[in-house]
Amino acid sequence: MTEPTTTRRQFIADTATVAASSLLAGTRSSLAQAAAPEFQTHTANDLDRIWLGAELWANPMQDWRIKSGRIECVNAALGRNVHVLTRELADREGDLKMSVRLGRVDGSAFVGGKGSAGFRIGILGTLGAHPELRDVRNNLAFSGGFDAGITATGAIFFGDVKKAEAGKIDFKDAREIDLDLTAQPQGRNYTLTLRAKDAKTGALLGEAKREGFPAVQLNGNLALVANFGAPQAGGGKKGKAKGAAEPAGPGVGTFWFSDWRIAGSKVVARDEMAYGPILFSQYTLSGGVVKLTAQMPPMGDKDSQTLKLELQRGGDWKEVAEEKIHPQARTATFRLEQWDAAQDVPYRLVYALRFADGTEQPWKWSGLIRRDPVDQPQFSVADISCNIHTAFPNTRYVENVAQLNPDMLAFVGDQFYENCGGFGTQRKPLDAAIIDYLRKWYFHGWTWRHLTKDRPSLSLPDDHDVYQGNIWGEGGAAQSTTQEAGGYEMPADWVNVVHRTQASHHPDPYDREPCKQGIINYYGPMTYGGVSFAILADRQFKSAPEGRVPPTGDRGDHVVDLNFDPKTADIAGLDLLGAKQVQFIKEWARDWKGAVMKAVISQTPFTGMATTHGGEREVLRADYDQNGWPQSARNAALREIRKCFAIHIAGDQHLPAVVHYGIDEHRDAGVAFAGPAVNVGYPRWWEPTEKVNGRKPGQGITGDFTDHFGHPMTVLAVKNGPARPSNEVIQNLIEKTSGFGLVRFDKTKRTITIECWPFASDFGKPGAPQFETWPVVTTQIDQYARKTAAQLPKLEITGVKNALVEVIDEKGELVHALRVESREWQPLVFAEGKYSVRVSDPESGKSETLKDVMATTQNTQTLTVTVG
Repeated sequence: MTEPTTTRRQFIADTATVAASSLLAGTRSSLAQAAAPEFQTHTANDLDRIWLGAELWANPMQDWRIKSGRIECVNAALGRNVHVLTRELADREGDLKMSVRLGRVDGSAFVGGKGSAGFRIGILGTLGAHPELRDVRNNLAFSGGFDAGITATGAIFFGDVKKAEAGKIDFKDAREIDLDLTAQPQGRNYTLTLRAKDAKTGALLGEAKREGFPAVQLNGNLALVANFGAPQAGGGKKGKAKGAAEPAGPGVGTFWFSDWRIAGSKVVARDEMAYGPILFSQYTLSGGVVKLTAQMPPMGDKDSQTLKLELQRGGDWKEVAEEKIHPQARTATFRLEQWDAAQDVPYRLVYALRFADGTEQPWKWSGLIRRDPVDQPQFSVADISCNIHTAFPNTRYVENVAQLNPDMLAFVGDQFYENCGGFGTQRKPLDAAIIDYLRKWYFHGWTWRHLTKDRPSLSLPDDHDVYQGNIWGEGGAAQSTTQEAGGYEMPADWVNVVHRTQASHHPDPYDREPCKQGIINYYGPMTYGGVSFAILADRQFKSAPEGRVPPTGDRGDHVVDLNFDPKTADIAGLDLLGAKQVQFIKEWARDWKGAVMKAVISQTPFTGMATTHGGEREVLRADYDQNGWPQSARNAALREIRKCFAIHIAGDQHLPAVVHYGIDEHRDAGVAFAGPAVNVGYPRWWEPTEKVNGRKPGQGITGDFTDHFGHPMTVLAVKNGPARPSNEVIQNLIEKTSGFGLVRFDKTKRTITIECWPFASDFGKPGAPQFETWPVVTTQIDQYARKTAAQLPKLEITGVKNALVEVIDEKGELVHALRVESREWQPLVFAEGKYSVRVSDPESGKSETLKDVMATTQNTQTLTVTVG
C-alpha cells in the first residue's frame, strides 16, 4: 500500500491484507463495526494535477482535475462523478451527514447557466447482490445509486433529474453554493433532507425532503456528481468521449467542488482502499538483472518528477537509484545489474508528494524481490488473461491465487477491455486518450498489486489493451482503412504508453530498435527458476488478412462458408512473428544458461480451435484472428520452438484448452495451454464436426482433430460452457468458463502439469476440483514428439552435470537441443546420416564437439564425451 512515513497511512498499509482476507471469509472487517471519523477533502493545499488524491476516484479520470485548490469537472458531459474510496455506507442503521461547496468553473452565477450537480448515495456495483463480495472498488463502475442535487433551472431534487421541477430555488446571484444532505432513520426507512445555501451569506436557497426512503438503498459508495444522467457507453474518435452531447432538461455545465465532508454513524472507514500516489509495481529477475517499474497516477507539473528505490540489507534501508517518471506512461523503471539472486531482498519505492504551501510528505510502497528459485524441484507460472472486470476487483479470486503462491505471474493479454471502468473509450486528443488508457490499466494494477509487488510478473499487451477488437500489427504499421487490413488504430505514442506500462519491467528486449512508427518492442528472453522463457509478441508483426486471402463477406476476418478450403489462405510471404522474432527464437533455442526446461509465453495459441463464437453462437469455418493462420509462418515458428522442447503458455480464446500441436502429423510439435479468462465477456465453444474437424463417429471433444486451418491438432483438455449462460453475474462468469490456470514445471522429473480451476471455486485450497479433463501432465520430451527414424551413438558424458546436448545436421541447422538429466543420453534424429553433436556446460561455457557422427536405425555404439 502506498503510505506516508507517519500518520494513519501506516495503519492503512497494515490493515489492507487483513481486511481483504476477512471479506473473503464472508464477513466484513472489524473496522466496519465502528463509525468512521469525519472525512474531509483537503484539496486547498494540493498542487494542480489530474489525480485527485489517494482517497478519491474520478470517473472518468481525464474529465477531472485539481485546479487552484478545488476539484473541477472540465468536461460538460453527463454522469461525471467522484467517489470517495475510504468511506462507505454500511448495511446497518445509522445517520449520514454530507456537505460540499460547489460552483461553476468559469465563476459565473449558478442560475442562468446549464447543468446540475450534487450527490449520489447508496452506490452498488455488479456485486451488489452478493453482500459477502461487495467492495468499494466494485462500486466505481457499472453501478447504480440514488441522486440528490440541484439544477441550473432552479430545481432541488431527489431521484431522476429529468423529473426535477424547475423554479423551486431562487439562486439570485449566488456563485458558490453549500449543499448539505442528511439521512435520518425513520422506523425501517429513512428521511432524506437536502438543503442549498448561499455560501457567501449562509442564506437558505431551497430545501427538499424524501420520507420513507428504503434502508436497503442506503448501502455502498458515496460520490459527487456533475451533470446527472447516464453517460453514453461508447467513446468517439473525434476527440470527445461520448456523453458530452447536451441532453434535454437542465443541460450540462462545468463545475467545481471543495470541502467535501462526510460523517455519521452509518459511515464506516475503508482506509485500506486508498490508492496512490505510488499505485503498484512490477518486476522481473533474469540473468543477474532486476528490472522494476513503478506505476504513478497523472501528477502535475509542479509535483516531483522522480521516484527513488531503496533496498533493505542487513536491516538497514539504502537508496540505490532514482529515476524520472515518464511524462506520458507515468512510470519509473529501475534497472539493477549484478544482482545477487540467492536471497530475498525487501525493497521500497519512495515518492515525495508536494503541497502548495511548499511542504512535502514522503510516501512509500514496499515489496520483495524474491530469490531465484533455481534450486526448487518445482516451479509454477500463473497463466492469467482476458479480464473484462465484471467482478472487479475479483478479491476472492486473487486471494486464491495468493494461496497457490505461484513463483511467477504471466498476464498474457487483455488485462482489461474497452468498457472497463465505464464511459467507453476516448481516442482523441492524445493526452486525454492516454489518461483514458491509464485509468483502465489502473484497474488491472489495483486487482493484482499485492501479488506483483512480491514476485516476478510478465505482461503482454493484446488487442483490447490497444483498444482494438482484433489486431494484425503488420510490424507496427498505422491502420489506414479497416481493422482487418492491419495496423494500429491508435497513434504510436499512445501504443508506446501501453508497451511501457505493461512491459518496461521485462528483461531487455531482443530488438531494442523500434519497429514501424517508432513502436517499441518487448519480445525477448527471460530465465528464472531454472526455466528459460521466450516472451513473444504474436500480434505486433502478424500480417493482416484483408486483401490477401479469398473474400470472406461482411467481415474480413470471419469465414462462414463451410466449403472453405484453408489451403487457399496459405499465402506465401505472410508473417506471424516476423523475421527478427523468428531469429530470436532460433538463438533462444540454443541458449540454456541457467535453465533445464523451456517455455514460450505469448498472447494466443498457434491453432484455430474455437468453432462457435459470441452470445449469438455464430459458427465460423475459420477466424483469421486465430494464430493457426498464416499457416506457413505458423509452421515455421513451431518448427523452431519444438527444437528446444518448449511448451507454449497463452490465453486469449475464452475457451480453456490444452492442445498438442501438429505440423505434418498429429503431435509432432509441442503442447499449448490456452488458459481460461479471469472474467469472460465474449464466450466461445469447441463443437467439432466431421466435415470441418474430422470428428469421428462417437468421438467426444478430445482426441485427434483437424483445426480450421488444416493443422493436425490433438485436444487433451477443453471446457465448454452451456449454450445459454445465466444472466446472474457470478453464475454467468462460471458458466462462461471463467477460471484460473497454473503451469507447474517439475525440473527433477522433467514433467509439466497443467492445472485449471473454475471461477468462484476455492481453488487455493488443496484438492479443489478442477475443470473436467484437468489436470493434464505432459513431459519435456513430449514437446518434440515427432516420430524418429534413427539413433546417434549413446553418449557417456563426464565433466559436467545436466549437460546441454545439441544435434546439428550437415547443413549446420539445429535438429534439437536439450539439457539432459543423466550422464548417459542417446539422441534420436529423423533421418540417417552424419551429424555434429555439441556437448556443453552453459554456465561455464565449456564444450566439446563431435563431428561426422553417424546416425543409424539400430545404433549400439557408445561415445565418451569429456567436457572441460
